[in-house]
Amino acid sequence: MIAKKILIVDDEESICSLLEDVLEEEGYFVITCQNTDDGYARIMKSLPDVVILDVKVPRVGGLELCRLLRENAQTKDIPIIMLTVQSSETDKVIGLEVGADDYIVKPFSSKELLARINSLLRRVHRKPESEILKSGVLEINVTSQSVTINKKTIELRPKEYDLLLLFLRKQNVVLDRSYILENIFGYKVPVNTRTIDTHIKNLRRNLGPFGKKIKTVFGRGFKFAP
Repeated sequence: MIAKKILIVDDEESICSLLEDVLEEEGYFVITCQNTDDGYARIMKSLPDVVILDVKVPRVGGLELCRLLRENAQTKDIPIIMLTVQSSETDKVIGLEVGADDYIVKPFSSKELLARINSLLRRVHRKPESEILKSGVLEINVTSQSVTINKKTIELRPKEYDLLLLFLRKQNVVLDRSYILENIFGYKVPVNTRTIDTHIKNLRRNLGPFGKKIKTVFGRGFKFAP
């Protein structure tokens, strides 16, 4: 199962380090940024499950970044938790008005932050009991993590399954190697692009004739053509 991804935008290295340790211990994949320019670029690239955003982060500021994310169709539904050292009601109201889902005042406890994150994920990412993804006779049951072609079960290794799941959720979208690296392997894992190519080669082989649907877009990456 792919770990939930949390992206932190905060210029305080101590805060980023603390949050990274706490969240990774809970099984989350964490990305940290120190300014809104880098934060916006990484959010658009990785589309995290939750954004933790400091109000006073450099460049345009956390409130403006929150507003920009809410105006973009790709990011408008991503849960956002605002952080601040101020406890004024005005800042809290402004943060919620520009689209933040929750608001935490520094200093805060790890338990409080984790509870807020879990609550948002349950509310925003609640899925039906059985999620099925299909492309023709190819079917993934996300609940049981099983793959079938013409009702015949196909055995895949974990990363091959994760790749196929990503492709089916992004059908007809070209995914570059850096996107696949971040979403499947995580930047902190020492994986090179040749390793990605090997996993895709193995996935194609295991899918048999259906493997031809995973197209190489030269100079750009890969896409699943339904």
